[in-house]
Amino acid sequence: MSGQQSSPVYKIALGIEYDGSKYYGWQRQNEVRSVQEKLEKALSQVANEPINVFCAGRTDAGVHGTGQVVHFETTALRQRCGMDAGGKCEFAW
Repeated sequence: MSGQQSSPVYKIALGIEYDGSKYYGWQRQNEVRSVQEKLEKALSQVANEPINVFCAGRTDAGVHGTGQVVHFETTALRQRCGMDAGGKCEFAW
């Protein structure tokens, strides 16, 4: 044993909504903008580690999303925010 403890892994679910007007759909694709790519980039910056999100559904190019649920795993720890009370917060978990 190395004696070092590994960081706990947190499983996070997010309810999201987005304006898909400028995107080629939800799913990450080569050489075109996608909602998934944009969300992963933003979450990765906040977590200071690569984040991959998983989603049960997808949207086509130009389609908006409301109430879409995604999840991801991270070792980054963030303080709780107003989401527990139904408030909005931007990438703070």
